[in-house]
Amino acid sequence: MNSRLKSIQKVLKERGLDGLLVSLPANISYLTESISRDAYMLVSLKENIYFTDSRYTEEVKLFLKDNAKFKECNGMVFKHIAETLLELGLKNVGFEERYLPYAEFAKIKEIVGNKFTFIPTHGIIEDKRQIKDAGEIFKLRQAARITGLALEHVRQFLVPGIKEVEVVAEIERFIRYQGARGSSFDIIVGSGPNSSQPHHLSGERKLENNEPVLIDLGVDYQGYKSDLTRVFFLGKINILVRKVYDVVLKAQELAIKRIHPGAEMAEIDRVAREHIASCGYAGRFTHNLGHGFGLEVHEEPHLSGREASAIKPGMTITVEPGIYLPGKFGIRIEDMILTTTKGCEVISGAWYK
Repeated sequence: MNSRLKSIQKVLKERGLDGLLVSLPANISYLTESISRDAYMLVSLKENIYFTDSRYTEEVKLFLKDNAKFKECNGMVFKHIAETLLELGLKNVGFEERYLPYAEFAKIKEIVGNKFTFIPTHGIIEDKRQIKDAGEIFKLRQAARITGLALEHVRQFLVPGIKEVEVVAEIERFIRYQGARGSSFDIIVGSGPNSSQPHHLSGERKLENNEPVLIDLGVDYQGYKSDLTRVFFLGKINILVRKVYDVVLKAQELAIKRIHPGAEMAEIDRVAREHIASCGYAGRFTHNLGHGFGLEVHEEPHLSGREASAIKPGMTITVEPGIYLPGKFGIRIEDMILTTTKGCEVISGAWYK
């Protein structure tokens, strides 16, 4: 059994749980150290069991090894899960309250009745995932490398008259040729006034001269996700756009300088936000400063003014301040940061800003 599963079993014992039903794919992938699809996993003090159907039998045999017993579930998977819980005689079983849909929870309860206690839990596995090991960091570096190459490639593709969706299509084609499984989220290409929408849905608008083009993209490399944002300019950059860009870039630099073990998340967010406000753009930075990334593109921890926790070595977080002027334009600069024992490293930094 791998060390990740052993660490979760230790947590279960500390919390008085006999087992944990895991339903979030990223958490199952973390525990098995392989990409999980259409599966559930029971981690227990008696036996670990991986539930999926016959479509994945051969695949599972290759990666599961001695980490868990494989149970092929053709038909209703919840019946197999419920019967297994009863067979093992577990009394207190945790489930992921944020990720097990109520209909699935109800189906299992319908079968098992009151023969054991089903206990909602949160963060048991996510807390472990915050600190990345060497293998995970390698994959994240590869994801960052492919993302940087894609941005470098697409620069030559940005010309007046091309549609936002055509830029997206070119990026998606390119990243697959570089070894990515695909994009880690819907790629954002926001041109001109569309760039003022932080999560703009790329559309039919054609790029025009003398306007910014915001591109936010990430790739999936062997299950691990990247997230990087840059702003390009077609033609001349007007004075206001240049001013706002410089304010955002300075806010990012100030925040990154504050990242070191022990630094509070809220304090890092505050430094960037106060700089933007001092330059006259209070209220125009409308989202958190950043977030963790790994098996999910958005995961714990969060760089937020509401986050009281502190930076730890091995965390990977984005730093992405922005200023958005509705109907005009928006500027966001996002980089991927690896925290170290002494400070931090910008793993996406070897690329144009």
